[in-house]
Formats: sequence, C-alpha cells, structure tokens
Amino acid sequence: MRSPPMNAPAELRRRIADGVASAGARSVVVARGSLVLLAHGLSAVQPEQRGDCWIETNGETLTAEDTMALLLHWTTGAPMAQRV
Repeated sequence: MRSPPMNAPAELRRRIADGVASAGARSVVVARGSLVLLAHGLSAVQPEQRGDCWIETNGETLTAEDTMALLLHWTTGAPMAQRV
C-alpha cells in the first residue's frame, strides 16, 4: 500500500445497527477533514469499537487496522504491510 498524503481530504465513517438505520442506511459520516486528523481521531476510539469504523479517502477505504499502520508509518517511518 502506498502511503496517501496526510492532507488528503477524507471521511470517517461508522457502521450503524440495522435497528437504528433509516431507509436502508448502513453507515454515517462521523467527520470530514484531512486524513491525518481523522486518523488520529480514529485512534482515540476504543479498540473494540474501531472495527465498526473506517476512513474513505481518494477512492480508497482504510480499515481501522490500515489506519493504525498508516499512523505508525507517518510517526516512525516503519514500513507498511501490503494489503491483499
């Protein structure tokens, strides 16, 4: 996976329960902003709840795990694992 730019526009989304969903909605936009800000916001979510969240940017979907790897890459330079 190539590292997207930190300032790329992005949306943080969260899956919503079917009982709460209106008119077939499966997710809600929690926040919009730069990728780096949303990535840090997602890192503040409790680990057991991160699985219901993801970030969409530049036509890509980043899972919570992808996002945590991206933050690690940005802060330490650690290589990012290849997504399948």
